[in-house]
Amino acid sequence: MEPSPGPPPRSLLIAGDPALSRGLIRMVLGRLGYRVALAASGTEALVLRARTRFAAALVAVRLPDMAGPTLARHLAAAPAPVPVLLFGDAFDRPLVEREVQGSVATGFLAKPISLGRLVAAVKRLVEGDHPLFVTESPMSASSVLDRARLDEFTRGDPALERELVGLFLETATDYLARMADSLEDREAWRRAAHALKGASANLGATELAALAAAAERAGPDRELLEELRRRLEAFAGAVGTGGLGPAASR
Repeated sequence: MEPSPGPPPRSLLIAGDPALSRGLIRMVLGRLGYRVALAASGTEALVLRARTRFAAALVAVRLPDMAGPTLARHLAAAPAPVPVLLFGDAFDRPLVEREVQGSVATGFLAKPISLGRLVAAVKRLVEGDHPLFVTESPMSASSVLDRARLDEFTRGDPALERELVGLFLETATDYLARMADSLEDREAWRRAAHALKGASANLGATELAALAAAAERAGPDRELLEELRRRLEAFAGAVGTGGLGPAASR
């Protein structure tokens, strides 16, 4: 059964990014008045779509159960098409352009995604300003803390900064614990390092993001893991927190 007509103009579906990134995006968009539903997979996104009409969707190029463009084509199908903004690594753009020709999946953002461009792209998508293809600057490793990127999320709100940084440190610590448990499992290590890379870049932990990218490529390495812990401690110090919890030393 099709959901009732007339999607709320600020209702969004986000599918398939690691939990922290989706959580941060949801928090920020929620504060801007958007109603956000989260899906961890393409299948879950389609279930939500069957129950609710959405004004637009943000879909990761890589989902655990299907390709992002495949989900985009499902969401774009009549009788109630949902415009889709795909996001992924910069090298995913040719894939997106090739596979979504003629569909309503008209946008692409390359990670790391800045808040300003994300909000602008969502606004254009919801308002029907298509086609839209957007790229982001490549990740830089110039500093422990990219204050400008963090400020894009917090908009100068100290309480929001504490909340976002606390969420990031808790989740990043969990990713490091997963990596510590995956020194004999290259694929599990790669997944945790990839998630840490994206979360770090999104919040402006640029050195940590660059090292996580190197760890993703290199595979399990105890020395790399220790250096990642030091970089996370450095980021915590740069934003003025009290350091990391006991899980980081696992």
